[in-house]
Amino acid sequence: MRIAKVDLSEQFRPLLNQTKQTMLDVNASAASLLVIQNDRVVLEWYDGTHHSKKGARLVDSDSMFNLYSTRKTYVGLATAIAAVEANVPLETPVYPYVNDIPREQLGEITLRDLATKTGAKYFGDRRIEREELAGKIIETITGLTIAELIADRVLNPVQLNRTEWVTSPKENLVCDYQADGKYASVRIESNEGHERNLYTNSLDLGLWGNLHLNKGVINGQRLLPEAVFKLYDQLQSEEGSSKRLFGWYHEEHWYYATGAAGCHCIVLPEYHAVGVRMLNRYTDNYIEDQLLFNQTLLNCLEDAASVVHRSE
Repeated sequence: MRIAKVDLSEQFRPLLNQTKQTMLDVNASAASLLVIQNDRVVLEWYDGTHHSKKGARLVDSDSMFNLYSTRKTYVGLATAIAAVEANVPLETPVYPYVNDIPREQLGEITLRDLATKTGAKYFGDRRIEREELAGKIIETITGLTIAELIADRVLNPVQLNRTEWVTSPKENLVCDYQADGKYASVRIESNEGHERNLYTNSLDLGLWGNLHLNKGVINGQRLLPEAVFKLYDQLQSEEGSSKRLFGWYHEEHWYYATGAAGCHCIVLPEYHAVGVRMLNRYTDNYIEDQLLFNQTLLNCLEDAASVVHRSE
């Protein structure tokens, strides 16, 4: 998908400076920053290398980072699409849709529990996680895996060609650094869509956030049913901001998703803006950093709006 670009980087200088400092503070080898506002890329920045050894590839617009828990927004959207198009209420117990886990091990867990990440985290003798359980239900309802459904309904139509559940090494994959920081690695798992191997570049993640901001509309054309995003609104209204909803955390001025290696996407509806920050350094707790990033982006948008208002 082509998207208009205009350089407003000076407006976001505080956000850029903060990201550079965070990159140093956490000892990440790679970083990127992208802001979309009013359906235009207004800031795009890349720095560092795919790992810290000699000869590492420089980070650029093709560099794909591991999203880790940010991937849960993709699982969430697949769950919402399946529920809406099959007319399955969120209160529906999941056991009729799962053939390889006994009912007594699933109990009365519902689609709502999966959508809000509540209740048990592991299921069955193999202790599968919520995302894999959601994948089983989605495949029963739609005949497609999470990855296939998202590719069919979003990635292919929008031409998000740098988003992939990676099953083999590729040159443009950014390596991750675990807590000890000594060894760089890439995560290779199945192509079904529930595991921690979803890689994407900054623009694709920004367009993913923009799709949610526009409630399924791209370039004036409706890509996903309006009812899918009405279900999002319903869930937020009923659950408030205390839980992760379809993979997103909600606050007063924004909603956002984040991953353990520092990849982060925030949507600010009031300013029709999306922010993406990518890093490749795993830490145990990014909460303070996430909120600082969110607030700094909000401040940049507020300051710019104030300047426009005064000039009028």
